[in-house]
Amino acid sequence: MYDSSSDDLPMHYLFVYGTLRKECETGAHREYLGRADFVSPAKIRGQLYIVDYYPGLILSETEHWALGEVYLLEDQSQLHDLDVYEGCAEKSPKPHEYKRCKAEVILSSGEIMSAWTYVYQQEIEHLEPITSGDFLNRY
Repeated sequence: MYDSSSDDLPMHYLFVYGTLRKECETGAHREYLGRADFVSPAKIRGQLYIVDYYPGLILSETEHWALGEVYLLEDQSQLHDLDVYEGCAEKSPKPHEYKRCKAEVILSSGEIMSAWTYVYQQEIEHLEPITSGDFLNRY
């Protein structure tokens, strides 16, 4: 896992698992990823939790998987706008709820790639886990 200080990579792939997913009804996908290219359904090692109307991801090497989608972003400014949305931009109020990190994701084809994702940074003891691993089909 890498932190967001190393975002000088030539291409920006993003794994999303919650309100930024295409089928989520919040409108965030259209606003923030409308110009991004859909790459593939994907999964990542970790556990999802219900935080509020949105989920949080804790990366782990357990048997848990979080399901989502990978997008190829247009440019660095799109990544910055997403940091603002997730509340982890440099000027966002602290403590940040999320941190943008690089992690390995597995595409539906089985290909493994590195992508940015937003990892939840707060306490999880009081949060309900999403046992299905899928925020959009959690019940």
